[in-house]
Amino acid sequence: MGDIEIVPAILRRTLEGIKEDWAKVESVAAHIQLDVTDGVFAGDGTFREIRTFKQLSNSHKIELHMMVQDPASFADDVVNLAPARCIFHIEAFAGHDNVAIVYDKLRAASPQTQFGLAINPGTPSEYLDEHIGRIDYVLFMGYNPGWAGQQVVPSVFPKIGRFAGKYPNIPIAVDGQVNTQTIPDFVHAGARILCANSSIFKEGNPIENFEQLKLLARTAI
Repeated sequence: MGDIEIVPAILRRTLEGIKEDWAKVESVAAHIQLDVTDGVFAGDGTFREIRTFKQLSNSHKIELHMMVQDPASFADDVVNLAPARCIFHIEAFAGHDNVAIVYDKLRAASPQTQFGLAINPGTPSEYLDEHIGRIDYVLFMGYNPGWAGQQVVPSVFPKIGRFAGKYPNIPIAVDGQVNTQTIPDFVHAGARILCANSSIFKEGNPIENFEQLKLLARTAI
């Protein structure tokens, strides 16, 4: 069934805010997701100078979640940073960039990075089919990206299950309202990488919250 990973997700507008949240969880997390929004594709804009993320201690743990309208314009910055993982949204390529061109360039220039594609709740998972051979994993959004705290779209759970049945060897990540209530359903559907923002950082001790989510996820398998 595969091991379970909880990935703290940081959504902040300043580098100082990112550093603050990073310091709270870097000692316990294998990867930490940095959410980048451009105010066009998603959200109202976060800190986007991703080359400066090298300043973070243990920056080899970085997972970039790029919620941006123009993936190609960020390719050189991604290569410069060389994160552990990087995800763009398949919807961002519609009528704009070519997934194959951008991802083949990224993989050739940053071979140590794992590359995934994210997909929003309303996008058919069949859109991923032609790109399976060039990605390392898939990230299913529990809701439309941009703001934390939204409710999960219920159709996401069977959508993940169908994909897991079709591609049992492709790791599945989820992002969006990952918490103590939803984790069992996400895990039962087939997700093994669980990205959490509010349930880690909003209240209480982030490390204790992280450990609680990890225990719950492992119990749910």
